Amino acid sequence: MQTSLRSSLSLVAMVLSPVASLMAQRSTMAISPFVSFLPSAGAASPLAGLALTLGGTSGFAIRGSANIALSSTSNGPFAPNTRPWGADADAMFMLGGGGRGRASTNRSITPFAFVGIGTQTSNDVAGFSQTVHNWSYGAGAAVPIGGTVDLFGEGRWRMSDYVLPTARDAVSPTTELRFGVSFHIGSNSQDNSGRRRGRRLDQGGW
Repeated sequence: MQTSLRSSLSLVAMVLSPVASLMAQRSTMAISPFVSFLPSAGAASPLAGLALTLGGTSGFAIRGSANIALSSTSNGPFAPNTRPWGADADAMFMLGGGGRGRASTNRSITPFAFVGIGTQTSNDVAGFSQTVHNWSYGAGAAVPIGGTVDLFGEGRWRMSDYVLPTARDAVSPTTELRFGVSFHIGSNSQDNSGRRRGRRLDQGGW
């Protein structure tokens, strides 16, 4: 399980790294602890995770996240108990409010949509854990509660096959609900402080 988890996280990192390097000079970064719930999985344990988002100033961002169940799952008398986990790499599209200057003090509620690829564990017919790959899509909103802090909630629909949800033989997507808090760190807040210092110098002060 640990080997599969390391391999999956490495895959997410390889997907994110080239784009992240191109966006790093003019971007804000957000670190987001969160909790996920899986309504379609019945009484499955909630998952706790951490996401890292790197967003430019044009309303586009990339996000990598990983989560793991808070408790182990019993897979039957002959299979070992497992702790489900997952990892995702998403392309995010900010639809308003915080598309520009997400670390500024004049932000408002920000709806967003996303699409991504991921990997997670599931049980096979014998109850043993296996790693599966998938793609997903969803939407949510972020609500600022401070200069650089947001609360967010989102819904994700996960497809087990790489087909459109409207395809003739497509399997129904599973649902994931995610809630968390984001702490923004980035160039916008530094740029704002630089502009304030510039105005003071123009006025003859320090």
